[in-house]
Amino acid sequence: MTRQDLGRRQVDALQELTSIGCGAALTALGKLTRLRLDMDVPEAWVGAGAGAIASFLGALGGDLVCAGVKLEGPLTGHLLLALPEPDAEALAMALGAPVEAGRFGQLAESAIMESGNIVGSAFVSAVAKVVGQTLLLSVPTFARGSGKACVEKLVDHAGSVALATRFTSPARPRLEGLILVMPEPSRIARLLSHLEPR
Repeated sequence: MTRQDLGRRQVDALQELTSIGCGAALTALGKLTRLRLDMDVPEAWVGAGAGAIASFLGALGGDLVCAGVKLEGPLTGHLLLALPEPDAEALAMALGAPVEAGRFGQLAESAIMESGNIVGSAFVSAVAKVVGQTLLLSVPTFARGSGKACVEKLVDHAGSVALATRFTSPARPRLEGLILVMPEPSRIARLLSHLEPR
């Protein structure tokens, strides 16, 4: 699917669906961590050039820590929970898995993957209610490194459509991250058909 295939109305529908899913996801993550998490309005890329998403992630600065899940059903694609390394350390700490001397041990890595699982599960549950269909997700996988390296490891398609939702925690520990949703372009028309009034 290209930019020409998606009009403003379709992009708005995708952003609204992402907002609903991410809102539920961050509510769940906030309960898990006992942190207040504020969410920005999702930002959409349609028809972006190759590498645009990796470049955007790279703008967060430094190495990233990501947990990714694959989505299947009406919304087929990928969801990534991405945080700059210091913020991922703060998230692991909030979950009782401290990172020592910048080293992500097994417990810290498991904490980030569990966060990805919680985020993904809440997201698909909320979206499933909207579209009236069952959505499934894979077990989470972990990646650490540059934005490009994380995308290459966690995403098996170079999609031309992506939606990113930035979140922050204003209280200590302060942290910032992204939920990145990348639908498979060939399946977007099917997803949008479930959003049309019946």
